[in-house]
This record gives sequence, C-alpha cells and structure tokens, in this order.
Amino acid sequence: MELTTDEQVELRALVNDRDVPANVATRARIVLWRAEGRQKKDVAALAGVSRPAVDL
Repeated sequence: MELTTDEQVELRALVNDRDVPANVATRARIVLWRAEGRQKKDVAALAGVSRPAVDL
C-alpha cells in the first residue's frame, strides 16, 4: 500500500487530534502502519484489533 504525502499528513492529523473518535484514530493508525509495510498480524496486535478488522 502506498500513500501520498498529503494522505500521510491527513492520517497523522487524525491520529493526533483529540477531538477525533478513538475508532477513527485507530483506523488511521492501521492504514499508516500498513503503508509502512508492517504485516497484518503485527498491525492487529499493535492496534488491539482482530486481523479481519485490519483487512477492512
């Protein structure tokens, strides 16, 4: 998965915004971690979600 610089900036802003719901911030983290090339099982463990949730 590849993200543009703008997409990365936008996702990081979501992660760091205190007004963003936790589930949205978690999804943003998942996308960023996958874009870094981390394996789905590792991302699931880091995010505290199931592997199918990472697939979504």
